Amino acid sequence: MAGIGFELKKLLRKGTLSSMLHTYALSAALSSGPWVISMIVIMLVGFVSFSISAETMESTEFQSIVTYVLMLASSLIFSSFFQLPFTRFVADRIFEKKEHLVLPNFFGLLIVLFGAGFVIILPFSLWLFEHQSNFFILLFITTFLVLNGVWISNILATSLRFFRITILAYLISYSLIFLLSLFLKSGGKEGMLIAFLIGNLLLLIMLVMAIIYHYPSHHLVRFDFFDKKRFYYRLGITGLFYNLAIWIDKIIFWYSPVTGNVVLDNLHASIVYDMPIFLAYLAIIPGMAIFFYRLEADFSENYDRYYDAVRGEGTLARIRQERYDMIGTIRIALREILIIQGIFNLILLMVSEPLFAMLRIPQLYLGLFYIDLLGTQLQLAFMSVLAILFYLDRQREAMVLSILFFVFNALFSWISIALGPYFFGYGFAVAVLTVFVIAVLWLRYVMQRLEYETYMLQ
Repeated sequence: MAGIGFELKKLLRKGTLSSMLHTYALSAALSSGPWVISMIVIMLVGFVSFSISAETMESTEFQSIVTYVLMLASSLIFSSFFQLPFTRFVADRIFEKKEHLVLPNFFGLLIVLFGAGFVIILPFSLWLFEHQSNFFILLFITTFLVLNGVWISNILATSLRFFRITILAYLISYSLIFLLSLFLKSGGKEGMLIAFLIGNLLLLIMLVMAIIYHYPSHHLVRFDFFDKKRFYYRLGITGLFYNLAIWIDKIIFWYSPVTGNVVLDNLHASIVYDMPIFLAYLAIIPGMAIFFYRLEADFSENYDRYYDAVRGEGTLARIRQERYDMIGTIRIALREILIIQGIFNLILLMVSEPLFAMLRIPQLYLGLFYIDLLGTQLQLAFMSVLAILFYLDRQREAMVLSILFFVFNALFSWISIALGPYFFGYGFAVAVLTVFVIAVLWLRYVMQRLEYETYMLQ
């Protein structure tokens, strides 16, 4: 995504307040990702539905189905095993000047995802919605498959030179979802699911058209991506366990007899846990913008200069200086993320009571919201360290850290439920804090040995 980093730095060089706001607004739009946009739209659909109808059950079911099941099963677990390896595959082909292989392998991956996804989602949907109509299950399966295509397409689309068109595509698609959900609300959860399906199908079509335009090829379908010599299993495991780690505390709270409740058939949610953590994740958008800018505009530039010096037979003094510059950028990035996100969280703390009153959330959940704010802030910092490890091609370290995150979050979340309501949310926060400290120490060790490993372990 070096093109985006260059564009961001060019905007910021203008030195005006408007250019600074434009830069960080663009960073926020690119970094927040489809999961944030989707969550906002689904929340708006629910609020509007509540305001115009006394029957809130259909909207509640729809929000749970889309936000916590489709997003869970599709974007954050099932396709996560392929997202990072495919990103690396595309980067390698671009480096080799073989961009004509990107499009056919993209179509090959979609075919595998759709086929494997159907085999997995069919029995899962029959179990999850055992008392629902065949039409509803068909809608669920189709939406699941379309979302898989959207998230894989997003990998390529957000790195294209015309990334503003990609942002526009998301705005158009999710605005359509919002409007259609109002017209189709009379159809119940099926009607609103149709709206969600149509909007994401339009988004998938627009993203695929952009990819076809940017990566032309004479081949239609290829499966080089699945070659054993080219598939990065460590990246796949990293993506899988990181996304499992994000959701494991929610799953534990959903299906715990103490904190969970039945929404529809075997679909569970947690009235206590879901809304506070939902709002806490939305609150990290400012920190995401800082992280994205520092990574794509600053660290990537330091990284390139370091390896240009290595490949160009630069002096030892220059190589060391470039390494020191990378370390300095990492420190600045982590410090800014923690400080700026911390300031934003403090503002949220001051307005949290009227905010909860406006959203009709019991004030009892404020304590959980506060600890979730801290947890998501630490998760953002941890994600920044992972991104730097990816830049340095430390796949093993990133994989181990993601597995630790999953184990800690599962263990501590279970312990927090056992300890009682006053400890809800602490499991997630303690898990992220623990793995973040380990990640920083490990990154420090990696950066100290960077010159040695660059030359001696090749």
